[in-house]
Amino acid sequence: MRRTVAIAVATLTALLGSGALSDGRVSVVASIQARPSGFVVRPNIADPGCNGGRGLEWAAHLGEIPVVASSALSDGSTLVAVSSGGFPTERSVVLYSVTTACRPNLAFGNDGVTTLGPAQPEPKDRVPGGALDGLQIDVVAPEGAGGAFLAGTYGGHWMLGKVTPQGQPDLSFGHEGWSVLPFGGEVASVVQEPSGEIVIAGGNGGAGCCTTNWMAALSSTGRLDTAFGAGGRTGLPTGEDSGVGTPVLEPNGDILAPVGYGNMGCWGMSLEMLAPAGRPVPLFQRRLRRFWQALHVGAFVGDVYADGAGFTVIGTGQKSCYGSRPAPSSTGLVARFTAGGEQVGQTIKFPSRMFGSLQAFPEGNDTLIAELPYANSTRLTVEALRRNASLDTGFASNGLAEIRTPWSGMNAALQTELSISGAGPGTIVIVAQDGGNQLQLTRLDV
Repeated sequence: MRRTVAIAVATLTALLGSGALSDGRVSVVASIQARPSGFVVRPNIADPGCNGGRGLEWAAHLGEIPVVASSALSDGSTLVAVSSGGFPTERSVVLYSVTTACRPNLAFGNDGVTTLGPAQPEPKDRVPGGALDGLQIDVVAPEGAGGAFLAGTYGGHWMLGKVTPQGQPDLSFGHEGWSVLPFGGEVASVVQEPSGEIVIAGGNGGAGCCTTNWMAALSSTGRLDTAFGAGGRTGLPTGEDSGVGTPVLEPNGDILAPVGYGNMGCWGMSLEMLAPAGRPVPLFQRRLRRFWQALHVGAFVGDVYADGAGFTVIGTGQKSCYGSRPAPSSTGLVARFTAGGEQVGQTIKFPSRMFGSLQAFPEGNDTLIAELPYANSTRLTVEALRRNASLDTGFASNGLAEIRTPWSGMNAALQTELSISGAGPGTIVIVAQDGGNQLQLTRLDV
């Protein structure tokens, strides 16, 4: 198994740096000045094509409450977006584009960097549930023609933008490259269907018991598809402190929406399958409910991905909520399903501790799993599992690899937040927040 894994880590400042404009116009902020990253990768499986295996670090001017999102695009480059969350005067996002060789993407913006934002003013109406002012980009996702989608919130509304491979707003999309939707809250995930239609999911910006989750659809030109669901969107399962993961597209056009929920160690995951028109697939929820009830777990942390004409759920469950240490009952679980929610075969169990976050990425006959400890995003474990859930000892060191950030300690653990996303075969992008003023990236050749 050979797979390249890209990891981007951002350490964030508490002060607004110079050069980031807020008028929504394209401008240059700073060029990327490459330095080796400070990642510790054990064993050393760093991609030698990425700055000689040393990764990349460069200075960045970040906002007062920085929000960092990143993704690998269809050409293998990595796009990193930095915005300032919740500030009404901030109406722009800074984009950094890095090639697969870990150099500034000179075809993007000015020396790989640009600043842009919506030309239209913030919506004046306050949609119920809308939480944030200004422009905040929470999601970067690849677009079929080689560009990227930027999603999040603008003036308390769902926002979706489209950027060309050259780092310019795609003027054929929405209003001069941006679509503001009549939904309060923010977009949490974006995926484009082969037809060009765009599926987005997010929440109302509420907290705790007040969270509601939705999925919507837009045309390839950024217009809300009002025939999807009811008036353009469909409600999704909701739990305490819940949030929507990246939708999974099935070959028959159905859309699987994973929703994670819970706090204080009492975690779980709900799934909903929607038909292409945005309506729930009949009997899907009933079948999945039987599966969860048979597991007898009080807490579950996991992920889901497309698997042939169905999907696979993989993660760790245990009878009690997660405390300071995993309970003896914690068990790794792999279960495969048809698109209609019927389980295929038996649930496979394997030894596994319960982690605070887990994401899975299929690779041939293996599954790569990225795991983060609870309340500590300064270190990441990546393991490779075969179809029978045994470790693939040909990966890294007997199936396991560890990646540590350049910073450590209690304060770093509390301030760091890793965001992991897959964007096509061979790429995992991971973003972290901390108290510095720099961006870091490394690639793993596994």
